[in-house]
Amino acid sequence: MKAAVYEGVGKIEVREVEKPALVPGGLLIKIESCAICGTDLKAYVYGNPRMKPPLILGHEFAGRIVEIGEGVEGFKIGQRITMATSIPCGRCEICLRGLQNMCENLLPVGTVLNGAFAEYMLVPPQGIIQGNVLSVPENLSSDEAAISEPLGCVINAQEILGVSFSDTVVVIGAGPTGYLHAEVAKARGAKRVILVQRSEARLGFAKNFKVDDIICSQKENPVKKIMEMTDGKGADVVIVAAPSAEAQVQGVQIAAKGARISFFSSLPKDNPFATLNTNLIHYRELKVCGSSDSRAIHQKLALELLASGKVNARALITHRFPLSEFLQALEVMKKKEGLKFIINP
Repeated sequence: MKAAVYEGVGKIEVREVEKPALVPGGLLIKIESCAICGTDLKAYVYGNPRMKPPLILGHEFAGRIVEIGEGVEGFKIGQRITMATSIPCGRCEICLRGLQNMCENLLPVGTVLNGAFAEYMLVPPQGIIQGNVLSVPENLSSDEAAISEPLGCVINAQEILGVSFSDTVVVIGAGPTGYLHAEVAKARGAKRVILVQRSEARLGFAKNFKVDDIICSQKENPVKKIMEMTDGKGADVVIVAAPSAEAQVQGVQIAAKGARISFFSSLPKDNPFATLNTNLIHYRELKVCGSSDSRAIHQKLALELLASGKVNARALITHRFPLSEFLQALEVMKKKEGLKFIINP
């Protein structure tokens, strides 16, 4: 079969590899759609110490079951599935606390295990045992279902924040997850969503999503503008969906008294620091949260949101490529000319 194989920094080759062999307790699926994640692009450009070459990338996918391993029940040939691809052990203290996304023995697909930029992928027994394999609703395309993985991460973050009907939400960063945050905030009843982005091109996609106001930070000071728009109060919820220390600093500055802030995007590992005015956190009683990955329940909720039409995955998908053009897709993605890029093997 053909697969996109990561060989190290700047080295990904689409080539013939051995088709994975079915194992007892596992599933073999034929991949129909796999979205490129920002972490895939970062691994290509900067590397990732967790990825040991050669490795097949890809963790936002949907596929169809073609073989069922011995002992596996509850699935059928031809069934479309997706997967919460951070597989926990289910036994460590962190898992027992219900934080399986931060499991001490996590097995992430496409980072440690071979992923879905391939014609076929093996779903390991542990993924089935831990409930990570999810059925795709009939009214969802496989392309849309692939979006359920990043959407699950967004849902996790907003559950931590407790976004609700009375909130004015500011999302900093108009990339794919920024737009998903806008959609989910509105689905949770937020009264107003303001999107902040440096690039005008990225803001051009806002008309397709549930965004009330946009601010181009290249043209105007977002802190001053948001304070004007909120009569000097600031935002009830701030979601920093851009890997920028400056954005994190601004996120604290625009927060209203008692607000909740999510540093959703991580900073570059070689400089993961931001200088914050902690007096604002102190005197405004701000809650600053992180969120990492998601759990199977979040991705199940993501599939339900997508199937209900409350989140517009179709508008998020701007490009599609065959597997043979994987490297071309990465080059277009680098230019930030679209939002979500789907590979259809």
